[in-house]
Amino acid sequence: MEEVLIDFYRGKDEQAFMDAWEAAFGKVQEDDIDSLYEDIADAIDVAVKNGSHELGEPFIYKGVTVGKSDYNAFHALYIFEQLK
Repeated sequence: MEEVLIDFYRGKDEQAFMDAWEAAFGKVQEDDIDSLYEDIADAIDVAVKNGSHELGEPFIYKGVTVGKSDYNAFHALYIFEQLK
């Protein structure tokens, strides 16, 4: 499987996700953030490819909304934006 990554449009988008994640699962250690993001990248990639998630819609990972999704094919990067 090719490596895919995630990023957020703005810092506040990432902070909104982290706040929601930590409210649901507790504080994330700095060392564990990359692993969490890798897991999210793998999950959304599978969901997009199997048709269970459509880009432009909110992506939910383990019950927590990551944000509205987009994809940058050049960088193989899923991008998330906080829901308005």
